[in-house]
Amino acid sequence: MLLIPRAATVLCRLLSMIGAAAVLAMMVHICLDVALRNLFRFSMNATPDIVARYYMVGIAFLPLGWLHLRGHMIAVEVLDFLLPPRFRHLQGVAVALAGAALYGVLARASLSKALREANTGTFVELVSFKLPVWHSFFLPATGFAMAALACGLVALGGLVAPVRDAIGGPRA
Repeated sequence: MLLIPRAATVLCRLLSMIGAAAVLAMMVHICLDVALRNLFRFSMNATPDIVARYYMVGIAFLPLGWLHLRGHMIAVEVLDFLLPPRFRHLQGVAVALAGAALYGVLARASLSKALREANTGTFVELVSFKLPVWHSFFLPATGFAMAALACGLVALGGLVAPVRDAIGGPRA
């Protein structure tokens, strides 16, 4: 039973590391473009499109599951201090379940869009070549699916202690 939470934790961590690698790759890519433009009057025309279509999308969506497992998402707790601890705990489980449902809907919609873009072979036409960008449509779908799984595990971890210990995350 604990294999799924552990595997999901590893996968969420891996996707988060890929998002971090995208930050570094974007930084190197942009610095190289600026250096080449200023030193040799040579510009890589695809830089803005690659940054917008690949790096930024990966940075924004891939770490979502890891953030939920660690409890690092932004939360607004206006009236929580008024609730008894048991009610606060149940509210956390309910919010995690609602998040899992919402992310599931977003994952399904994103996957449908990604499959349509893959079938048409979407690309961006640049000055000298066509840059395929249909691959990047799968990044939000992946991030949303992992966030849905993470929220579901956080909710389950709020009810079952061994699951909470397996994911090493916060109590719901």
